[in-house]
Amino acid sequence: MGRVSDYSFINAKLRARIGIMHDPQLVDSMIKAPSLTEAVAKLDGTRYQQLSEVYRATGDLQQVELALLESEIANYREVMGYLPQSSSSFVSVLLEKVEIDNIKNAIRLWYSANVMHHSISYRSAYIYKSLIVHPINYDAIINAGTYSDLAAAFHGTPYSGVLSAFTFDSLAASGLFPLEIALDHKWFSDLESAIGKLSGKDRQIAEAIYSVDVDLKNILMITRYSYSYHLDAEHLASVIIPMGYIAKEIERRKAALSDDPVAVIREIIAFRYPQIIEEIAHIRRTSDDLTTVEENNREIVRIEEYLGERRKKEYNRILTGDPFTIGVVLSYFFICSSEESVIRAVLSGKYYRWSEDKIRERLGL
Repeated sequence: MGRVSDYSFINAKLRARIGIMHDPQLVDSMIKAPSLTEAVAKLDGTRYQQLSEVYRATGDLQQVELALLESEIANYREVMGYLPQSSSSFVSVLLEKVEIDNIKNAIRLWYSANVMHHSISYRSAYIYKSLIVHPINYDAIINAGTYSDLAAAFHGTPYSGVLSAFTFDSLAASGLFPLEIALDHKWFSDLESAIGKLSGKDRQIAEAIYSVDVDLKNILMITRYSYSYHLDAEHLASVIIPMGYIAKEIERRKAALSDDPVAVIREIIAFRYPQIIEEIAHIRRTSDDLTTVEENNREIVRIEEYLGERRKKEYNRILTGDPFTIGVVLSYFFICSSEESVIRAVLSGKYYRWSEDKIRERLGL
């Protein structure tokens, strides 16, 4: 089948949905609502109506979060059902990212109970435990008595190899950060492989989107973890995602990240991403003095804002281009994710009784 027949129906369907999404009046009315209950009620009559129903039934914002996750998963599955096999398989890999984030949440509960010796009984109810992509026993993860039991809970899944590389003692000494990075790297490796299985314009679009995405993530990790968290060269190298221009250029130049990692990547960034070179130049090595930490954080936030704007522009460009590619699907998922993030942020702000101005500031409005 050709690209037109592969994508004509689903892309027309998604474009229609995109046309009615991102209603600024909805967000504005939620921010202006005098209470959390009234903010949630603004979702009545929208595609988020189920969230309002869940809150009325439970009065529990975390149950609303769980319902939003369930809706997100259902959205991926619905779109996959309309796609040809190669594109559907690619979207399945995107859904694996949702699964990995859910796995992290479950492992954090296990860690909290077994390493930190905190009670997790009330929190376990907020883990999504149904099938996402792979059959995973989340109860077995949360309730594992030993690390061996935890690792055994992943037997037969693609994540087993990641868990087998760690021990209870290594996690107790270093925390969950190395394990979570290893899970992320596994996903990016799967993503790169899945992009390689796409063909023609689909592959070109996916490569363009995710190579830039990885580059900017690597820039953020190098700046944040080298200067703010003081990772040494070995640990910093293990954090970098081995994909995209930045990582490949560091490898090509055999550039060591030992002395001043940010200085090492400045030349690379100046050529590829000149828009953020000024922010990179302002980031300074810190001994945790409050002023420098705050200044660095402000520069990193600006880089993150650039990341968000770069993504928006790329997806908007795709929507005005060839309508018969996977690009419309990827744009749709991006817009859904952005909108859901705003909904979460507004509800969280209302829960903590933030002012309208503070919520708008956090949303960049």
